[in-house]
Amino acid sequence: MTRLGRLRRSGRTAIGAAVLTAVLTTAASGAGTWSTLAPVPAPTEGMQTAVVGNQIIAAYGFSAGDTQLTRIYDAAADSWSFGTPAPPPVRSEGAAASHGGFFYAVGGRPVIDDLDRYQPATDTWTSLADMPTGRAGLGAAVVGNAIYSIGGRTGASPCAGGALATVERYNIETDTWSTVAPLPSARSDLAAVAHGGKIYVFGGCTGFAAVLDDVDVYDPVTDSWSTAPADMPTARASMYGAAAKGNTIYVVGGWTPVLGQLATNEAYKVSADTWSAEAAMPSPRAEMGVVSHGGRIYTVGGGIFGVSSALNLSFKPNP
Repeated sequence: MTRLGRLRRSGRTAIGAAVLTAVLTTAASGAGTWSTLAPVPAPTEGMQTAVVGNQIIAAYGFSAGDTQLTRIYDAAADSWSFGTPAPPPVRSEGAAASHGGFFYAVGGRPVIDDLDRYQPATDTWTSLADMPTGRAGLGAAVVGNAIYSIGGRTGASPCAGGALATVERYNIETDTWSTVAPLPSARSDLAAVAHGGKIYVFGGCTGFAAVLDDVDVYDPVTDSWSTAPADMPTARASMYGAAAKGNTIYVVGGWTPVLGQLATNEAYKVSADTWSAEAAMPSPRAEMGVVSHGGRIYTVGGGIFGVSSALNLSFKPNP
């Protein structure tokens, strides 16, 4: 079932198998171009990252130890600043989402059930109702007025075991949680993104040597999962984010136990259910913040197992 640390779902067919100091613009093999932006204030991996307005919020994360920093990147000015420190405990390897001018940080390591909300307009944090299931290495996505916390692990480090299939729904209006249909199979250190009213989940792992190429889709209307989409060409975990532009979802970077950190950039065209190889990142990274803003894909910080990066790059897909 495994080959070179790669796991495929039995009975499925794979195509091949989971952010201005503009000093560099790179056109690597494949389509699109990469640009180097102002670096993260310190090398940091496993941040909880999402876009609010014209800002990228990158909270918590590991930088020579877990932190509770609130880092704010102004995309128009290409500059970083700090907000009020996030609520304790210090953490990393959680998930994030944004909705209605707020930033939400969900879970993380140490394995916690915390849900905290940041309002950039007032620079204030508020602690909300805890998740029913504490976990790290999870994914998060917003559909309508709900945040979905997907998968994750009870293990203390990436792909360390204790993978979960649990999916829980947070109602933003009522500050309450409910359990919805679980993932088709347990997995952690995955990437999740909402598109077209559904949630797409990419890759992840079930253990240190079991890295996945799976793509699953959740429909909140029917509370059901589909395993039909074409699998990723490159099996991987620890992407910690995916981003959509138009009808295409980009899954960037990641890690495998054999190859280490990856520069891979693959694009999934939703309407055609097909994958293509895009321009690879100039430098391989895992555990990045990956977000979409202004027609570009931003990859913020990253690293794995304590070897952290301050890189902040943007990818501009070809029209």
